[in-house]
Amino acid sequence: MKPLTDSQLKSLSSLWEGLPEKIRQQLLVAAGNQGRLAETLKSLEKNRNQTAGKDVDPSRLFSLFADVTGQVSDPPSHARFTREILDQFVAEADLSLLPAPNEFAGPDAMQAWKHEAALRLRGLIDRAEADKKLKARLTAAFGAGFALLIEDAACLLSHDAQLSAALKPFDPVITDLTPELATRARDSYDDICSEAPEASLWFLKILTARLTRTAQIFRVIEKIGRKSDDALVSKTDLADVGDLVLANADFYAGQFNKSPMTIEEADAAGHALEQFVKVSVGMTREFGIRKDGRWGKTLFAIRAKASTALEEFFKKVETDFPRALPHVSKGSRGLAKPGSLPKEDIILKTEAQLRLLAVATEWSSQAAVGSSQKHAADAVRQEMDDTVRAFLEILRAAEGEDVEKATAALDICVRYMHAFNDDENADLIQRRSVAVRASAA
Repeated sequence: MKPLTDSQLKSLSSLWEGLPEKIRQQLLVAAGNQGRLAETLKSLEKNRNQTAGKDVDPSRLFSLFADVTGQVSDPPSHARFTREILDQFVAEADLSLLPAPNEFAGPDAMQAWKHEAALRLRGLIDRAEADKKLKARLTAAFGAGFALLIEDAACLLSHDAQLSAALKPFDPVITDLTPELATRARDSYDDICSEAPEASLWFLKILTARLTRTAQIFRVIEKIGRKSDDALVSKTDLADVGDLVLANADFYAGQFNKSPMTIEEADAAGHALEQFVKVSVGMTREFGIRKDGRWGKTLFAIRAKASTALEEFFKKVETDFPRALPHVSKGSRGLAKPGSLPKEDIILKTEAQLRLLAVATEWSSQAAVGSSQKHAADAVRQEMDDTVRAFLEILRAAEGEDVEKATAALDICVRYMHAFNDDENADLIQRRSVAVRASAA
């Protein structure tokens, strides 16, 4: 077969550009991945609108995605997508070849642009069935569930206008979903169900991401379902929203299932514990969660996992803390004297454990481990008091290098107190240590 002339290529390009997006994608799939026809159509698609097109601005194309785009370190309600995923969408579906409307374009032009992008994304799913290399690449980039992820993105793009209008009355951050806002959300949900039913759950998911207390979305679910009973609602499409909140709870529970090694890790784990309690307890307060229901079984399994992890952590602190304290040894005539001091890595790890133990005070009872936390905290205080008392006595009678050793031991205890959020006692011990040294000078 002779190669196509420049004139023929130009005519084919014009014909190709005039075809609807859906038809082009169907032809690409039908042509397969090998052969002259496949190569020609791919070349036409690659060059389509390349001169007129502009590099796509992801923040503009995916503006609706902002609330549900984050990092892997964010809870599921805020991270269905990541910036890397959106960039990959642009590359794999050649979205940069779509001519972007200028900044003065009206809403119809913007929606048409996003609708074309949605068609291109959906085309990836069809093409992946016929192209093993593409399928492998999409699986590597997005996981085995790449088709669902792509379909979610396409749904948001296809219904950008309806969703944006439905979300317009709601602030980007909602600290309290008042009864009035819940009613407004119910009405907006009903409206979008009429206009774009396939996008209705995305309205609720984006609204969930805007709530500082995600469990408050059940106030809307109750109004929509006219029932405060998960035995009924969890069997409907609204179950997806409840599952999202449960996924948040499970995510947070996984953030404090191991002992922190630094103060920063401890603060992050403490924040996760706070959020876990707000989500898990908030669900039962906002909605009728039955223990034997689907949501109930999931929720109580997550709670049990979290409680077990916390109890194991509290026991570990009780075991580890005495070993991390400065050691008191016996000198001549049986008198106490400074012994070995813990190494810096042990001190840092202990500070982290104490910080999380302290932060857990406020939330542990609601996580059903209040007694375990109190037992560990009381044990820490007792060990700390005994050690501080011993080294203050040593410091009063110490001479030479023992003065420096006893002072260093007390400084470590002060660090532990600060980590334990016991700043008042830490400052007191610091002042007493200075006073003892001054009186002995």
